Amino acid sequence: MDKFGTSFQSVEGPTDGPNLKNARLVGVYFGAQWSQPCQRFTPSLIEFYTKVNEDIQQFEIIYIGMDENEEKYKETVSEMPWLFYDFKEFVKYQVYYEYKKHIQGVPCLLILNPNNGLVITNQGRGTIEKEGQGAFEKWLTQMSFK
Repeated sequence: MDKFGTSFQSVEGPTDGPNLKNARLVGVYFGAQWSQPCQRFTPSLIEFYTKVNEDIQQFEIIYIGMDENEEKYKETVSEMPWLFYDFKEFVKYQVYYEYKKHIQGVPCLLILNPNNGLVITNQGRGTIEKEGQGAFEKWLTQMSFK
């Protein structure tokens, strides 16, 4: 998953994303502080992420914020238990442009095969909302076809 770089942030500070290297699945979460749907979905995603990784870290998320204001961006990521980039980090734009065709608006949770970066689904949000914790196993099954 070199396409995402090796320099991330987390609530603990700078990191090289060690959990990303061992993840069974990777989510790329496109969101923004100004989006009401993001404000509603993020707490559910935090709960999902926490439960899936309860026994062993197997799912990592990288947040790609669409905020234009650095202060709002920092406020948003301060609650997130996963990886994100510095506000002005260029690689987040590269990631956005690579996966742009799969994004239909925010919030958007792309689920990727960590071995090759292929999109398993661009319906991560909907799958979590419909299937809860069962979404993770569904994505693992779908990954075998990607």
